Amino acid sequence: MKISIIGGGIAGCSTAHYLALEGHDVTLFERDSLASHASGFALGGLIPSIGGHPDDPYESLSRYSIGLHKELATQLGGPPGAGELDFLRKPSMMLIRDREEEAMLRQVYSRYAADHSLDIRWLNLGELSHIEARISPDVLGGMYVSEAYEVDPYKLTLALWQSAEQRGARIVNREVLEIGTTDDRVTGVETSDGMIAANAVVVAAGPWSPRMLANLGISMPVMPLKGQIIRLDAPAPPLKVSLWWDDNYATTKSDGLLWAGTTEEDVGFDDGITDAARDLIITSAVEMLPYLEEAELVQQTACLRPITPDRAPIIDAGAGPDGLTIVTGAGRQGIMLGPAMGIAAAALATGTEPPVDVSAFSLARFC
Repeated sequence: MKISIIGGGIAGCSTAHYLALEGHDVTLFERDSLASHASGFALGGLIPSIGGHPDDPYESLSRYSIGLHKELATQLGGPPGAGELDFLRKPSMMLIRDREEEAMLRQVYSRYAADHSLDIRWLNLGELSHIEARISPDVLGGMYVSEAYEVDPYKLTLALWQSAEQRGARIVNREVLEIGTTDDRVTGVETSDGMIAANAVVVAAGPWSPRMLANLGISMPVMPLKGQIIRLDAPAPPLKVSLWWDDNYATTKSDGLLWAGTTEEDVGFDDGITDAARDLIITSAVEMLPYLEEAELVQQTACLRPITPDRAPIIDAGAGPDGLTIVTGAGRQGIMLGPAMGIAAAALATGTEPPVDVSAFSLARFC
């Protein structure tokens, strides 16, 4: 099949990879450069979704996607821990500082403690301190998740595209003006160079996806959510685990810098960095890790994540004309969910059954 993909982030490049593996004729449209938005600036933490129920569709999707990440690390970048994707196992600690938080997190822990595949443990402050002695004494304890990972999102996105390109996929650096249709079926995409024919079109344009669907009369509740991250030159030694509290995190990445974040800002398509966000992140990080008072700011970045009202992605081939597939809206979990979203979108675009159940992620749930 001749398939056009709109968007060169993790969702679009993952879809291209899996379509090209099946021998399809793939053209990817990206007006800027690959991974030039959220996929190129994200943290890349891969922690299985925990908090609802083990059989929840979102949690199942996250676990399936992490399994794909492991496969991709070997296929595209060599063995875990030594590959070109900077994929490695990085245990995670979710920290709490008050009794209400503790009660809520203990409830989560009780639902997952018996799942040995995740290797989840409850640790008090003394036990946490054996792993990271510089944690604030205000911390009461936390949940340790051994089966967590990290990857370089930019390298992963490029590697997915390179895999597709090696199998004949092409990239067109043009903005898509609209999606063409005839008799309620997509016929291709319109650019400044004219209409480019396709049997199927995959919209993976992040927070810009609603604009791509406007001429089709499809309304989609996907909005941009700005997030800012700082990178610090922090005193040694590096953090051995990733630390998470509230909506924040701190982890030492492969570049040797400590990354800390993040914000959640409803500011439309403004992707500029701000002093207010920088100060907010630094204050929170120093409260949790007082030694960071001595750290030096190296870089601050911002990106726009595509977010839906329920914070779950949209993966759907039934919301518009035949041949249209939508894959976007994963918010802060776009890198973690990217491979699963891509393999599912590739299947939907070709009329086959996805290898993972994505029926819960249709656009119809918002109607």
